[in-house]
Amino acid sequence: MKSKLIPGILIGSILLGGSLSWGGPERGQQLAATGGAQPSDPYPGCANIFDGKTFDGWEADPSAWSIIDGAMRGVGGTSRLAYTKADYGSFRLIFTARMNPVNGDHLGVLFWGDRPQDSAKPKIDNAGWVQFMPPFGGMWSYHPPKHHNLPHQTLAPGSKDSAKWTTTELLCNLEKGTMRAAVDGVEIARYTHPNPAERTDPEKRIIPGPIGMFRHGGGASEYKEIFVETNPKEDKLITVK
Repeated sequence: MKSKLIPGILIGSILLGGSLSWGGPERGQQLAATGGAQPSDPYPGCANIFDGKTFDGWEADPSAWSIIDGAMRGVGGTSRLAYTKADYGSFRLIFTARMNPVNGDHLGVLFWGDRPQDSAKPKIDNAGWVQFMPPFGGMWSYHPPKHHNLPHQTLAPGSKDSAKWTTTELLCNLEKGTMRAAVDGVEIARYTHPNPAERTDPEKRIIPGPIGMFRHGGGASEYKEIFVETNPKEDKLITVK
């Protein structure tokens, strides 16, 4: 007598990764681990470098930095920067951030600067950092002899609402000295460093270094869902449609 497949049994077999499922046992284990949901990969080629639970892979002084509801939160304390233990030259960075509360301050991401020697008081001024400030799209230089506003190209006006969660993408090429920035799927800024090949002169150089999430002034800065792709092959912002 021929056996019959009962639809309910067939579906159960698929979810459990049995012989009737597509993808075999390993796929079944993935589905079981996610409650039957499909595993997601929001940004192909990018690695999640902040798990929302710990500061693994980061230097973050506890006087200023904590983790609240899956976001790293910088407020008060002595440290103005939570920064990666890894160095990055050319990279794609995607993250979600807001100020909570704003308190007249702003967000910022720092790159291409000197690695701090003290996470409790990381050096920012005169350390050669380039800073991009979402969501409005400002830029700042921390090269000596004095930090200053950084001229750049504005492609579209950025939002002035720093209290709202927004997603920023930076695409940085160290060899060319270029940065492209998008906020919530709209490219808003581009920057080209005037001395892209300079690696030694502290007033002009850009170098591989950590990526730093900035705590500025008296507001509270929150960052989550932080993804990085090293040495991107395409000069394309993947959050821009």
